[in-house]
Amino acid sequence: MAELRALVAVKRVIDFAVKIRVKSDGTGVVTDGVKHSMNPFCEIAVEEAVRLKEKKLVKEVIAVSCGPTQCQETIRTALAMGADRGIHVEVPAAEVDRLGPLQVARVLAKLAEKEKVDLVLLGKQAIDDDCNQTGQMTAGFLDWPQGTFASQVALEGDKVKVEREVDGGLETLRLKLPAVVTADLRLNEPRYATLPNIMPTGRVQLVILAKSLLSYYCEKNDFASPFQPAKDFPRRLTKESQEEEDRSDQGWGPGRGPDLQALRD
Repeated sequence: MAELRALVAVKRVIDFAVKIRVKSDGTGVVTDGVKHSMNPFCEIAVEEAVRLKEKKLVKEVIAVSCGPTQCQETIRTALAMGADRGIHVEVPAAEVDRLGPLQVARVLAKLAEKEKVDLVLLGKQAIDDDCNQTGQMTAGFLDWPQGTFASQVALEGDKVKVEREVDGGLETLRLKLPAVVTADLRLNEPRYATLPNIMPTGRVQLVILAKSLLSYYCEKNDFASPFQPAKDFPRRLTKESQEEEDRSDQGWGPGRGPDLQALRD
């Protein structure tokens, strides 16, 4: 029986199928009355942790989320998928905008130390902010090796083998545990959390950490100033700026990498 323990970060985001509406003042998107769900990349991370547990390579899977009370629904989804325990770091809804990758990474690093886990799994990025920073920052705070954009994960004794896609093909890393791994889209296909599996999680006691503890984990300046959008957001293109962008993008197809025909010409 393996003694390894895994910590999986899960984030509550606006559901990927929802049509996003920008607030009239340009300070963000409308979230009231909008369907939320677990970040798709976080689902992949949970699925990989559960598969490792099913192979008896991991003893316990702990799901953790930072945010308002509604994040408990996201944690319960992870429990329904197969996670063993849930930890909710509660942050008031009014202050969620102040919560970024830096603050979450500090919390995850402290929890990883407190829970004495051997593997921290995260989605490579969230679909709401696309920051792609939390995993890297968490590894930095812990001073652990990291494998990002993992398309294949395998435990080999005291090491984890991570296969990742790079521009030139595939790169294989072997990291000494403990380590941090972020999941890419091709790592697996998450199982569906069915209603019969979700219902029993309502009786599972979640560990709820107060915001005061979050403040203790984070630096004083981490919450000093909330996000402030640029004054010209959304940016309005002039004819001159559009022509400048067209020149800088010459030879590239819209949203699909290099336009080979243009490069040949």
